[in-house]
Amino acid sequence: MTRQKMLVSGGLGFLGSEIAKNFFQEFDITIIDNLSTNVVSVDDLQAICGEISYRNMDLGKMSNEDIDWLNTELKDTTIFCHFAAAVGVKKIDQSPREAIINENRINHDLLPLLAKYKTKTIFASSSEVYGNQENCREDQGLQIGSPDILRWGYACNKLMTEFLLKSYQIPHIILRLFNVTGPEQSPKYGMVMPKMIRDAKKTGKITIYGDGSQTRSFCHISDLINSLRYLIERDSFLNQTINIGNDKNRVTIEELAHLIKDTLALNIKIEKIAFNDEYSSHSKDILKRSPNIEKLKQFYRPKIALRTIIEDIAKKYE
Repeated sequence: MTRQKMLVSGGLGFLGSEIAKNFFQEFDITIIDNLSTNVVSVDDLQAICGEISYRNMDLGKMSNEDIDWLNTELKDTTIFCHFAAAVGVKKIDQSPREAIINENRINHDLLPLLAKYKTKTIFASSSEVYGNQENCREDQGLQIGSPDILRWGYACNKLMTEFLLKSYQIPHIILRLFNVTGPEQSPKYGMVMPKMIRDAKKTGKITIYGDGSQTRSFCHISDLINSLRYLIERDSFLNQTINIGNDKNRVTIEELAHLIKDTLALNIKIEKIAFNDEYSSHSKDILKRSPNIEKLKQFYRPKIALRTIIEDIAKKYE
């Protein structure tokens, strides 16, 4: 019996590679990645997953050959997990125009193909679309900031993809992700949890940008995977948007720094600096961000507590 096929964009990144690791037993998996922000190599992923297929390809710069290949792949693809995107505040701050243009190109070339084959698409959107808000619900109004702050281009890109998925009538589920993290997430581009833990273990110092009162709500990657398993197996939430996060793990950044220090029993310095000492004037910190996950709780309740997340990530740096 032929197995169903899953196509994963950004398949060598943190989220995409975790999908491959957790679904290769149920699906024949093909991954697409341009190696710009990968956290794992093809060989290492294949050592875990077996014979996954891989294509080195940038969805924003597809050649005619790439488009022909994708046409062929999508004919018998059951699930397309679209997780290719610019990664991290630091990466977007360094190249905001590139991130905006690339996402527009991806939408222009990829989405018509998904519409052509009516491919069920799981899209990794972002909690950034809510702007500065707490207890964010999927049906509420959004508060994206001024275009003078180029960081908001990332949120606009994600939101435009959401609009286009609906306007193309592509069968989809939109995941608005709230600080999903885990051991394989890279600290390189300013991801809060791994950067703090790496710095605490390696340098004996945690740096906080601003006064530390910013709120975040951290979710372990395994809770995302378990949520995704339900959504892939059933069509209960088809063509809907779902917040993925952990409302029990809401914390200020300063509280998080002290919790890392306490959990790992480290004698470290916690230092505060201005946000724009590290990031350009085109970027601005988001001060409030936490999810309402009543919709998620209809089928799954996140389980991994904040201290456990810290301990799990810290093993990476032993």
